[in-house]
Amino acid sequence: MDSLYEIIDSTLQTKNIVAKQHDIGVLRVSGMDAKKLLQGQTTCDITKLSAENGLYGAICSIKGRIISNFYIVQNNDDVLMIMAKDLVEKTLLHLKKYAVFFKTELVDEQDNVKVYKKLAAKNCEADSNVASNIFATTHDNETITLTIGHEPLEVQLLITSAKTDIEEKHQDLSALAILTARPLISLEQSETILPQWLNMQSTGGISFTKGCYTGQEIVARMQYKGKSKKQLALVTWHGNLDQTQAIVDEQAKNIGQLFFVTQIKDTYYAQIILNIDPSEVELLLLDGKELTLLPLPYSLDIKK
Repeated sequence: MDSLYEIIDSTLQTKNIVAKQHDIGVLRVSGMDAKKLLQGQTTCDITKLSAENGLYGAICSIKGRIISNFYIVQNNDDVLMIMAKDLVEKTLLHLKKYAVFFKTELVDEQDNVKVYKKLAAKNCEADSNVASNIFATTHDNETITLTIGHEPLEVQLLITSAKTDIEEKHQDLSALAILTARPLISLEQSETILPQWLNMQSTGGISFTKGCYTGQEIVARMQYKGKSKKQLALVTWHGNLDQTQAIVDEQAKNIGQLFFVTQIKDTYYAQIILNIDPSEVELLLLDGKELTLLPLPYSLDIKK
């Protein structure tokens, strides 16, 4: 099995991949109680949010299912939540139910803010021990740069004013960002997935020490007492396959499903949700063809 680095070396032809994210939106939370509101509604610890440190998190239903998940950055006194564009309105309406008790304002910024994704080859001289749940943030004029992945390549989100244009380069190769294995769900997937199924306990998305938030009891129970083995994994294959089919083993038993798929020419990369531990997998089949299981770019140890 090729390593992620070998895949990237054979595909990545430039260190300057920049692509506008047309399916990503931004929700602004402002006011003196912005962080207090979010601390009681998100899986991540908002007290750790700063101008230099962004967060990855989710808002859950009382059943522990993800309503929306997102990256969060601090912009002066405001908080920007970067998520799937089709989930901004639903998230806003959910938070509004609680915002009436706080001095805060919620604004859909889709007309005022643009988000780009930038990919670069991993810097071999960089610190290889950077934790998978550290999301460094820098501010330069009207652009906020949030680093969301260090392995197996560096992936950044560039959040900027709608008036600012950033040159796009080699957008077709931006599909490689899927290898960071930190997905943002869409409206169609909302309230169908537990955070652990996306490995959010291992990528800084869940704090088990912050205290209560909506859905916290279910999320904590799943972590410490749950028997579900569902988790996110990475696979690749060549050629067009029927993506409506389930992923099965050699006995044709359903063991997973496709979650998000991208492609570069005839090579497909996918995030899948497995129903079994990857260590138990001997063969993954989709549409009768074997899939190649790729290693995750982070450990599945609990990150608090």
